[in-house]
Amino acid sequence: MGRSALSADDNITAIHYFNQAIQARPSHALAYYFRGYAKFILEDFHGAETDCSRSLELNPYVIDVYLLRGLVRINLADYKGALADYTQALSDAPDDIGARFNQAYCMLQLKETGRADSTVNMVLGRSPHYYRAFMLKTQIALEEKDTLRGLHWIDSLLTFRPREVGAWQFKGQYALDQKEYVKADSFLTTAIRYDGNNFDAYLLRAMARNGLNLFDDAIADYNRVIEIVPQHFVAHYNRALLRSLVGDDNRALEDFSYILQREPDNTLARYNRALLRERTGDFQGAITDYTELIKSYPNFIYGYYARAACRRKTGDIRGALADETVVARSQLDLAFARPKKKAYKEVRQRSDLALEHYDRLIEEEKDTARIFGDIVIGKVQNTKATQDLIGPFQLALHIEPSYGYHSNAYIDQLDLLQKEFGPIELQAERSETKDRILRKSARKIFFTAESEQEDISHLNAHNELVRPGVERLPRQVRALVLSMLSRQTYALTEALTHANEAVAADSASVLAHLNRATIVMALERNTHAGPFANADTNQQTAQAKDYRQTIEADFAKAQEMAPANPLVYYNRAYYYASLSNWAKALADYNRALELDPRMAEAYFNRGIVYINTGKNELAIPDLSKAGELGIYRAYNLLKQIRIDK
Repeated sequence: MGRSALSADDNITAIHYFNQAIQARPSHALAYYFRGYAKFILEDFHGAETDCSRSLELNPYVIDVYLLRGLVRINLADYKGALADYTQALSDAPDDIGARFNQAYCMLQLKETGRADSTVNMVLGRSPHYYRAFMLKTQIALEEKDTLRGLHWIDSLLTFRPREVGAWQFKGQYALDQKEYVKADSFLTTAIRYDGNNFDAYLLRAMARNGLNLFDDAIADYNRVIEIVPQHFVAHYNRALLRSLVGDDNRALEDFSYILQREPDNTLARYNRALLRERTGDFQGAITDYTELIKSYPNFIYGYYARAACRRKTGDIRGALADETVVARSQLDLAFARPKKKAYKEVRQRSDLALEHYDRLIEEEKDTARIFGDIVIGKVQNTKATQDLIGPFQLALHIEPSYGYHSNAYIDQLDLLQKEFGPIELQAERSETKDRILRKSARKIFFTAESEQEDISHLNAHNELVRPGVERLPRQVRALVLSMLSRQTYALTEALTHANEAVAADSASVLAHLNRATIVMALERNTHAGPFANADTNQQTAQAKDYRQTIEADFAKAQEMAPANPLVYYNRAYYYASLSNWAKALADYNRALELDPRMAEAYFNRGIVYINTGKNELAIPDLSKAGELGIYRAYNLLKQIRIDK
């Protein structure tokens, strides 16, 4: 079933089935291999490597596993390990051209250009028109600083693959480096004709057209890049400069503001925005930007000069005089005439942040050895992932089996509830589906609704519908179920009343304390739902303090009564993480996973904690494990943080 899902490109379902196969037979080497392949397609390279290694421990004689792990290790930049895998595979399958090519690729990445060249010659000896070999020969030539030899291999490639986009792009890049802008424009236009979504070609052609003073055409290319990659920094920055140059000041300001939202410390974007704000009459905005620049560069004399001029325009004579005093003391008055804008023919690398280069286009750092890194890595998950935590476990109506969590400490109480109300479980609140689940649960269990937007008064009708069942339950259980039903319809203050009753009825119930802590956390997050929604700030602050005291007291009591229950630590970790108290959250997630090594939600949330503390390398294995255990948005996030890293 898992292999059938793989053949249908349903990698998530495949992992689910391979998990069951491995659980049934832990020594099944191929199950690990195929699960590793599914993870590889999802770009969970850490998890894929782990599965491949386990498969080889169980059966070291399957060549395909070495080939897969080699690809995985290339994506992890472990070229030494990948080279070892390809060498092992080739000892049994010496005619595998793909493996031989990847072996040469790893040698090049390890700067072993001589060995790489000899190995790729073996590829060409067996397959004279293997186009990737021509690209790799070009890379080797570039690494050895022999650009002309690289061009020779590119031209040879184009004789039998005239539509090879990478080859035309390389020729365009070379012509651009030589300032042969007409040739560069022509070559890059050809590359774009063969691949209209190749944003790198558009970026390079914009540079060439800038060199030809075709500013409107260059702006059009940057527009296209942003259509393909909306958050492309270089395209936004360079488009802003060109818009400023052609007098489109308002849209230039939009681009610089967008950049500063993402990179508040980008001094060149701030300098350009200050100049534009001053030019368009937004003197207060210009003052704000010049002030930020002066904080970063206290000796930026032109900043004082320009801010003084803006302050005079706004009537701030005292501030203007203070700035003019700084300028006068510098005794460099003649040097402070506003720099005349130059033609945008010079470019700088993105890392060049010198203020005198404020009017130059930028380009990414060149990495010649990776221009033609053409390793097929399979399909990926491109959904934008959020870094929202998965919420605490709480008593909830059962929606899907994978959401439930049964604990021996609570199973008796759950059984009492289920006799009257059917499936009820402890569920972790999944933020991306919370609203859908709450609406679905209310409709499914208590009434049939025709609208997705039922109001609260309609939802509260469930109290009447379930009252007979509630009355037959013991007092403490009745209070628990009423708190659950109220919370699931966002009647949080009503839920808290019932939760307090449950604690009063049975103060030794761990579930009652956890349930109340969860409800109070929700009240704290949604102050509009509480009785102090319209109160003044001091009252709200006092209420928030009371909420936190209740939460901490309930967790302390739950831990005292059930020190070995992982849900206590998981829920408290969520509370700490929501307060950005990462150290305490991490300690509790660690403890939860010690007690239950298969708690997927804890792996996912601990990964989020690592991301927020700048430890992506530790987040990756946790997210990989969370994905394997069923939290599939972890794969989206894995790809995202791998790119950010």
